[in-house]
Amino acid sequence: MKIGMVRHFKIDYTHKRLMDSNEFQEYITNYDKAGVIENKIDISYDKWDRCYCSDLSRTIKTAESIYSEEIETTKLLREVTMYPVVKSKFRIPSFIWSITSRIGWKINHKSQLEGINDTRKRAEEFINKLDINKSENILIVSHGFFMITLVKELKKLGFNGDVPMNIKNGYLYILEN
Repeated sequence: MKIGMVRHFKIDYTHKRLMDSNEFQEYITNYDKAGVIENKIDISYDKWDRCYCSDLSRTIKTAESIYSEEIETTKLLREVTMYPVVKSKFRIPSFIWSITSRIGWKINHKSQLEGINDTRKRAEEFINKLDINKSENILIVSHGFFMITLVKELKKLGFNGDVPMNIKNGYLYILEN
């Protein structure tokens, strides 16, 4: 079995460098609604029997651009949503808001609606939908942060492949069992 993984195309959205917690939350909402900047992806590595993608618009647009057959969308492949770890009117760089929310995710902080354990369970739930003993090639279009967790869970099941921690937008990665 081969699993092809593609992180959605780059997002066509710019944001403020300095934000308070409300502005950060607004940025996350607007990011989820933003369009994408398409690029060419060669997915002809092999024939793909099925394609799954997150139900967010940026992944759907990416999947439709690279896969011409039926696409199954699912919430299970959604990105882990970031939330401010603290409420503050103090404006700090946006990357600090992002880093602190990801740390909050890692330690299952109450500010994050989904913690690391929840994300692992979601990845496992998605994997359980697949018949990994079947000789089938699956294409997955998802999000960078979630894909890191999904790759880790697939590797526990014996899948191999070179997927970096810094997953590129609009690029095909292959895992094989």
